[in-house]
Amino acid sequence: MAKFSFDDADDDPPAAASGSEKRKREDGPDEAAAGGGPPKARIFADRGGGPEGGAVVGAERAEGSGRKAVETVVGGEADGISVRIDPDVLDCSICFEPLRPPLYQCQNGHVACFSCWSRLSNKCHICSNEANFVRNIALEKVVESVKSACSYAKWGCSKLVSYSLRNAHEESCLFSPSKCPIPGCGYRGFTGWWSGHFHTNHNNDSLRFSCGQCFKVSLEISVPFLVLLSEDDHLFLLLNKNVMPYGHVLSVGCLRTGNLNWNFFYEMKATSEGNTENSLQLKAAVTNTRDWRGLHPTEAFLLVPYAFCRSGKLTLFVSIERVADVR
Repeated sequence: MAKFSFDDADDDPPAAASGSEKRKREDGPDEAAAGGGPPKARIFADRGGGPEGGAVVGAERAEGSGRKAVETVVGGEADGISVRIDPDVLDCSICFEPLRPPLYQCQNGHVACFSCWSRLSNKCHICSNEANFVRNIALEKVVESVKSACSYAKWGCSKLVSYSLRNAHEESCLFSPSKCPIPGCGYRGFTGWWSGHFHTNHNNDSLRFSCGQCFKVSLEISVPFLVLLSEDDHLFLLLNKNVMPYGHVLSVGCLRTGNLNWNFFYEMKATSEGNTENSLQLKAAVTNTRDWRGLHPTEAFLLVPYAFCRSGKLTLFVSIERVADVR
């Protein structure tokens, strides 16, 4: 088994990857052209076997580096070498995206991704020499063989993905963090972290409850959603949408990350202010989502007429239950 360790991990919750938030290197092409040259690989080799199967997030610091290391596993042989390599070596020095075959180089060995080379007009971006670019088959094999642990490994993701596809995987990873639904808040968190965040930053913007117990909600009709925090730190949204000329559409969603090994169901009852004997009731499955982007469930919802909330508030009785997924 060969293990590659990339110096790009962090103990804090990593931000979700996105095309507009790519890592920018301290040594860009201009500095390299000034004499620094392309980034050098820092290699640490250790003969012998390693733990079979899996990959772990390490907290070991690389020598001469302020960044921490992420260990990744390549190959399936029990006897091999452990290697630490600077991730810059596997990234394009122009666009800073992970290198993907086919890879081309100039006569001096300077490499960039194919899409960047195609725009260089046969002139190397580092040495500025006229160049007849050729394939670098050896580096292509290295890039294809390196498999990196997901940045969210310690939050439960056990997948080993190709380094060149790591960003794409993390954008859709089930264990990537959810964005706080409060407008203007840029916090991204995981199930189990919400209570502390809301207690510190949005203490008056949430309602706490216990699963399986009915609780009363007085919802202002102008509020698009109300945050509900369960005792096990799941974050639910009581969604409210004004649909003229009919009334208010109500539903419940849950911001969830990780394995969805249980389901949530909710019951909601709305009573009329004019006549408490008039009521509407719904029982439905909670809609799961990683981030709420203003979309409302369309399969199940409770439509409450305007006559139920003449004072500007809706009186609701809500209960949420958790049921194990037996599939």
